[in-house]
Amino acid sequence: MVCLTESSKAAVLELLRERRYEPCGIGFAKQLVFDKNGGPALYVRGDEWEPATASLPYPLRSRLVRFWPGADADPGELLPQHLRTTSEWLHEREWRVPLELRFGWGDVKFLIVPHAGWQAFYANWIEAWAGPEYAAVFAAVPAVVLDDGGNVLLDQFGIWS
Repeated sequence: MVCLTESSKAAVLELLRERRYEPCGIGFAKQLVFDKNGGPALYVRGDEWEPATASLPYPLRSRLVRFWPGADADPGELLPQHLRTTSEWLHEREWRVPLELRFGWGDVKFLIVPHAGWQAFYANWIEAWAGPEYAAVFAAVPAVVLDDGGNVLLDQFGIWS
């Protein structure tokens, strides 16, 4: 399973400020995700989780996300784990691709990188590993530099503006 996000720029910056994620990412066109049998996550209420997970075909089942605020058991009642715990992830606007996501550098629309030298460093590594033509393609992918606090450090391509 490959998990992706369609979060707004403001939401991505907030997730970085909360230190929930590192400032690294790969941006794709939605059509690529659709072409790879992916799509937006399907949010299912916690009390409907068991029947939903068992009855749907795999491609749909793989995109299910439990949505539930959590529940408190009545005295003497034992709730299943999927009802006791909170699961509210709508702000991440998750998309999923079942199994694996194979792509070429031409499919990458932009990168989010943690510092200005990151892309050049990995372009050198790619050149040593795969050759200069691959390094050149990687180095040419537009990138925005965000720090781990969600601040835009460099955006020469206007990706984040």
